[in-house]
Amino acid sequence: WLGGYDASDNLHLAAMTHGQYGTDYWSGPLRLADASTDMMTQMKYHHVWNLTREEIDDFIAHHGDENYEIPDDILTWPAHGEEGFAENLAPFVDVNGDGRYNPMDGDYPDIKGDQCLFYIFNDNSVAHTESGGDPLGIEVHGMVYAFSDYKNDTLNNTIFFNYKFFNRSANDYHDCYLAVWDDMDLGCANDDYVGCDVQRSSFFTYNGDDFDEDGDEQLGYGYDWPVQVGTILAGPYMDADGRDNPAFNGDCAMLQDSEHPLDQYAYNGYGFGNGIVDDERLGMCYSIYHDNTAATNGTPNSPEEYYAWMSLQGMDLRFYFPADSDPCNWGTGCNTPPSDFYATEEDTGHRPSDRRVIGSCGPFQLAAGQMQELDFAQITVFGNEEHAQMERKGDFIDHIREFFHNQYAK
Repeated sequence: WLGGYDASDNLHLAAMTHGQYGTDYWSGPLRLADASTDMMTQMKYHHVWNLTREEIDDFIAHHGDENYEIPDDILTWPAHGEEGFAENLAPFVDVNGDGRYNPMDGDYPDIKGDQCLFYIFNDNSVAHTESGGDPLGIEVHGMVYAFSDYKNDTLNNTIFFNYKFFNRSANDYHDCYLAVWDDMDLGCANDDYVGCDVQRSSFFTYNGDDFDEDGDEQLGYGYDWPVQVGTILAGPYMDADGRDNPAFNGDCAMLQDSEHPLDQYAYNGYGFGNGIVDDERLGMCYSIYHDNTAATNGTPNSPEEYYAWMSLQGMDLRFYFPADSDPCNWGTGCNTPPSDFYATEEDTGHRPSDRRVIGSCGPFQLAAGQMQELDFAQITVFGNEEHAQMERKGDFIDHIREFFHNQYAK
């Protein structure tokens, strides 16, 4: 979900759930001049490019061999847009340095992971029939990747997502929020609880009782149910303030520094205190859930409601069910939580149900021509001999965050 206001304070928003009402997104890029698209462009890009590291390595070793057949997704890799669109789209390794993608010259897709899925989509074809929001004019480049490493239980059970959001419109958007909406459906969808880990920039779903039974057309996990985690590894770039904002050092006072209000986002953000000015990226700034219902706490049905869910308008809490992951009480304005605060969903007495979780980043700016970015991971935490998946999830998240920050963050 992405939403923000233009210079006239009109809300623009694109957001999908399961497409019950329609769609807000279409395949392909947008023209640079007017953020437009057409049916032929959508048909051309209505494809997911699926490549493995093995295929790339095989291409590098054998592309010049007489009988070697180049995989179609290497041949058709959407490196360049046609006239009127962005010149460079999908990333590639330019072997001869001529600036043009040509597999016959040995150029090849620049993928992440052991398997990569790449696709391009936009929000500016026709009216948004899912959210009802006015289009933003954004073009999105998605790269989903994973690793095959059976010696590394954490890495082998994680899927990584990288999304680049290009504002192709003439609008400068302010007070923007970017959110991941996640319907995890852990085995049987009807008996789930949710929670979040504030300092690890994560939310999660777990079974609401000891046994995950089968549901309607759903197989349950039984007693050996996992925890499903969504982790915002690095969110949108924070608004520039001309500083290398310091890393969080455990001093809760920096979360209330009125002279440097952006320093608070070091609590779970990325790029703070690294010696580089204005490269900081937001972590998970808000986390909330809603039920699979049409009630007040159910699925949003207007652009204003989608935006309110992302920005937690009118709500006193930034994070729902953080347990002990927010020692500075950032989620309650650094104040002692109210008497009706619940650390976990079990504490509420709620019946487990079909929960949908939202992890949100913001506010930030998205100027005309600007690119914003999101790196996200889905981590599946299985139990061990003690069925200690809830206790293990923190270590799993730490492992993936460290791996990403050391190897794949740019």
